[in-house]
Amino acid sequence: MFKLEMKTGGSAFCDPYTGEEDEWYEAREIARIMDKVRDDLLAGLDHGVMMDTNGNKVGEWRR
Repeated sequence: MFKLEMKTGGSAFCDPYTGEEDEWYEAREIARIMDKVRDDLLAGLDHGVMMDTNGNKVGEWRR
C-alpha cells in the first residue's frame, strides 16, 4: 500500500505576485514535490516528509 497526504493551502501553491490561489502555480508545486517523492522511492526510501519551496512541511508519504 502507498499513502500520500499533502496540504496545498500555503503560499508556495499560490501566485507569487498576487498571493491569490492559482491552479497553474498549485500544479507546478505539486509536480515539484511529487518529483522529489519519486526520487526518494527510486532511492529505496519507504517513507518521507514533503516540504514546499518555502521550507514548510506540507505532508508525508509512506509505502
